Amino acid sequence: MDAGSGDHLPETDDHRPVIHATAIVHPGARVQPGVSIGPYSVVEEGAELLEGVVLGAHVHIHGCVRLGARSKVASGAVLGGEPQDVKYKGTPSRVEIGADARIHEHVTVHRATTENGVTQIGDGVMLMAGSHVAHDCIVGDRAILTNGAMIGGHSQVGERAILSGGVTVHQYCRVGRLTMLAGGCGIGKDAVPFSIFSGALPARWRAPNTIGMRRAGFTQEERLTLRLAILDILGRRHPALEAARRYTDHSLASVREIAEFVLTAKRGVILARRGAGGDELDI
Repeated sequence: MDAGSGDHLPETDDHRPVIHATAIVHPGARVQPGVSIGPYSVVEEGAELLEGVVLGAHVHIHGCVRLGARSKVASGAVLGGEPQDVKYKGTPSRVEIGADARIHEHVTVHRATTENGVTQIGDGVMLMAGSHVAHDCIVGDRAILTNGAMIGGHSQVGERAILSGGVTVHQYCRVGRLTMLAGGCGIGKDAVPFSIFSGALPARWRAPNTIGMRRAGFTQEERLTLRLAILDILGRRHPALEAARRYTDHSLASVREIAEFVLTAKRGVILARRGAGGDELDI
């Protein structure tokens, strides 16, 4: 059916999919009611588009992709392409994207490298123009990757984290829940939850993400407690692992979350920077 041009296509009265005449949709693709597919887009065999998905022009959905309900994909995005990993030899794997995702122009998301492995993107995630999610990554619900942000293979981005423009995340790194990486930040170690980081090679902890925590409903008391715990763990006054162990039985679940995050870090965690005097933290 020819629905005209444009990224946002009308639905038919009977809620059937609307597929532009120039789009290519394989008969083996699973397209649910209310889906709109724009000009020159390609949906391969095995792909699954859940109810209300909207594809703009020139979108390529590989057959390994499951795209959640009401998600919108803008022009030029490619979802489910082969991993950029020399070890990958065509093993079947998948990409699963949750509901209400907003995927903007020229985004790339690669499928996993392991047999039946999954690159997983949660509900309500926003991937802005030119951002990249590599193979085997996990991106939590409502996380945001801003223009040009890139995460390497096997990385994890926590719920409601924000990666600002041009951020780079080394493979196997983790970005904690409600953490923000400032523009141009480059990390090679894990970034603990509820924090703001900036700089590159090395990046440094700058401050607690007070605004993010307030928006998430954290009380003032909890925000202060988290700030003090993070400063103690990352402030270099004690080894981070030693300090984190002291918080594993804390009464606040969010503090225990930070301690567990640090204790399970395989690449180490990003620490705070000391001030010019050597003692005060630069926050």
